[in-house]
Formats: sequence, C-alpha cells, structure tokens
Amino acid sequence: MADSGIPPGELVGAAEPPPAPSRWPAPIRSLRHRDFRYFWIGLLISVSGTWMQITAQGWLVWRITGQPIYLGLVGACGTVPMLLLTLPAGVIADRYSKHRIVVLTQTLAMAQAFVLAALVHTGAVRVWHVMILAGLLGIVNAFDMPTRQAMVMDLVGREDLFNAISLNSGAFNSGRIIGPTVAGILVARMGFAPCFFINALSFLPLILALATLRPRPIRPPAEGSFKRQIGDGMRWVRTHDIAFALLILTAISGVFAMPYTSLLPAFAEKVLGAGPERYGLLMSAPAVGAFATVFVIAWLGHRVRLGVAVTVGAFIFPVALMLFSAVPNFPAALGCLALTGVGMMCFNMVSNTMLQKEPPDELRGRVMSLRAFVFAGLAPLGNLQIGAMGQWFGIRIAIAAGAVVCLLSALVVVWRVPQVRRSR
Repeated sequence: MADSGIPPGELVGAAEPPPAPSRWPAPIRSLRHRDFRYFWIGLLISVSGTWMQITAQGWLVWRITGQPIYLGLVGACGTVPMLLLTLPAGVIADRYSKHRIVVLTQTLAMAQAFVLAALVHTGAVRVWHVMILAGLLGIVNAFDMPTRQAMVMDLVGREDLFNAISLNSGAFNSGRIIGPTVAGILVARMGFAPCFFINALSFLPLILALATLRPRPIRPPAEGSFKRQIGDGMRWVRTHDIAFALLILTAISGVFAMPYTSLLPAFAEKVLGAGPERYGLLMSAPAVGAFATVFVIAWLGHRVRLGVAVTVGAFIFPVALMLFSAVPNFPAALGCLALTGVGMMCFNMVSNTMLQKEPPDELRGRVMSLRAFVFAGLAPLGNLQIGAMGQWFGIRIAIAAGAVVCLLSALVVVWRVPQVRRSR
C-alpha cells in the first residue's frame, strides 16, 4: 500500500463534527455518526454475500471430494496467510490511512469472488482452484481484518465504541442469518455459481460507502523496523493481564472450537442426513443466538459489566458446542448451534471492545492485529486438526474434543486471572 503522499502527522481532512445526541435511541446511538452510518449499511450488505460464499464453498468442496480432510485443508488455505501477515498488517494499519487500505482489500475480495463464480459457472472448478482462491482471499483478509476493526474508533470515538462494535456484530450476524439460508436455497435449486456472483456484487455498496468517508488525521509513523513495532504491540499486551488472558482464550477457541464450522457440511449429511437447504439453516443458527445477544447488549448499553459478559460467554460457547456434538436430530442441532452463537457473541464482542479501549491510539492497530492473529491466524492449525480428527476419529468426537479443551481453558483463566471477570 503506497503512502498518501502527505507528510506524517498532517491533517488530511476535516474531522467529522460532533453529532447531535438526541436523534438516535441508545441501542443505535453510534449511527448518529454519518461516516459510521454509511460504513455500517455497506457492511450489512457485504456480510450477507460473504456468508453466502462461505456456505456454498463448503458444500462445493464436500460435493467435489466427499472427505472431511479436504474441508479442513480448504479452511487452512484460507487462514494460513492470517498466520503470516496479520502482525505486519497491524503496523501498516497504524502507519497509513485505514479507510484507503480497506477500500483496496474489499476491491480485491470482490475480484476473488468473481473469479470463483466464473470457474464454477463454466464447470472448470476443481478443489485445487478453491484452495488457491481461498489462500488469496486469506491474504486480503490478513490486512482487512485488523485495519477495519481498528478503524471503528476513528469513526465513532471512544464514547460510542461499545455501541458501534455491537452494531457491527449485529450486521455480521444478520448477514450470517440471511446469507447461509439464501445460499442453501440457491444451491439446491440453481447451483453454486449464483452464490459467488451475488457475493462479488455485494462488495460494491461497502466500497462506495468507504469512498465517501471523510479523511482522518494521519499520525506520525512509529520509529523503528517492522519487527520492533510488532514487538511494541506484543510487549504492551504481555504487561496487561486482562488483554493477555483474553488473547489466550481467543487463541484456544480459534484452534480447538471455532473450526467446527469446517465440518458442518459433513455433519449435516453424514450425521443428520440433511441436504443443502438444511445445511444452510445449520450455518445460520449460531447467528440467530448471536443476533439476539447483540440486541440485548446494545439495549443495555453501559449497564453491561464487561467482565461478567465475557466470562459468561467463555463458558456458554464450549458447553453448547459439546451438546451439539451429541445431538440426536436436526431441531436439537439448531437449538444447540443457536446457543453457541449466544456464547460466542458474549465473548467475542465484549473482548473486542475491551481490547480496543485499553491500548493507546498509536498501538491500537497492532493490538487488533494480534487479536486477528490469534482469532484467525491460528485457524490453519485448527482446520487441519479438526479435519484430521473428523477423518480418523469421527465428526462427533472431533467437535466434542475441541469443546472440552475450550471449556477447560476458560476455567483456568477465570481461576488464574480473576481481573477478567471483575472488569467494568
């Protein structure tokens, strides 16, 4: 990413004027910021398309190969770049215009979706095509995720940060409800290609919204090499017990529990005897619970005690996932997955807020890149281990084992770092 050409620290545009506080109810208060409002609407549309592609891609790989190990391999291809690139991406996010970086990443993600759609439409697609394209998208996401998350503070300020993150989570989970459901119907009735074409088009509203954002001040870049600047972020986290504990829990969940979604196509067909439409509902179910949780937390606003919410989420998620691994039928599976969404949202949304509020402005991009690293960068290990476990020990055992590891780690952290549950 090239620099803007403006001297470091010089103001590149006027900051957004203070918003009027009276027009917006508490649950959607952060939408009073014009730039965040445009960003959020574009995000809402884009995320629905993204989840359509995720759902269709998983079923496509399962149809091509019929082997759980390939589901894990494709997932790993999409996340290996996160392992390698998120930390330097955090330095870049702190050095350059965040919203220009995100415009570029969203444009490249749109191009990837068009290529995949064309391959599927022509019948030329093979599993290695999907793996390569997943890897390219992973490179884009390695720069997009920490930059986009760190940008929220610039759009709304510290006062409305928690509400903005709640609304972003609401948009994400609305898309996760709509996208997989629509994808399941489209795959069953029209094939895979429409899902990928619609995803490509869904990036346009967000790109246009980002292009209209008011420029923000560019801070002077930190001195020193990339390695030193990455180390500065790591040292800050290591000296803050709460941030360190939250990142440890996020890492363990990302390796052992969250990759269960890679096995959902196999779980749907082999365990529950479900087709693509019901598979789409399984993919949407966690978002239903998560969306309800977002609504409750956004409504309660500052009355939510962050430490309690993040601790509750850290326990609900693995317990619900253990129950899911043993479900006897499709309705029970939907209920358990909805409950996993409640726990996942309590933990992820609140821990995200805590990690954005604590660091100084000049380190926020790097701290968020560390979160992206442990949340998504370690996912290749998770996808590979759960794919192998599912192949050799069975799908139910693979999911249950990850849930047990996640639950035990939550117990240890709550016992050893009590400051987490006491946070306000």
